Amino acid sequence: MNEQYENKIEEMDRVESAELVARGITKGAKYLCYPITDITSQLSSLANECGLEEDMDYYLNAVREAENKLESAFFSCEEVFSNRISSLECELLDMEDKESEHDE
Repeated sequence: MNEQYENKIEEMDRVESAELVARGITKGAKYLCYPITDITSQLSSLANECGLEEDMDYYLNAVREAENKLESAFFSCEEVFSNRISSLECELLDMEDKESEHDE
């Protein structure tokens, strides 16, 4: 194959490695919930002591929703790499098809 094809293969290797690293980094987002859980638990207990648990629940639900959105946003960052990998796969297939047509 030609140099352009080899460059695409090298880029694919780099992006696949980066995707694995990104996946490891975003796993840290799972652990964001621990301090949030502690804080919400403390607030819930305090509100319960004052008879305000229903009022507090409304706000803590908003916190949980924001936590879920934040975690999802971090995991979405991995798509940058997977999208590029898909694009490179298509480019490589196109190059292979053109090469096989040229050989015929």
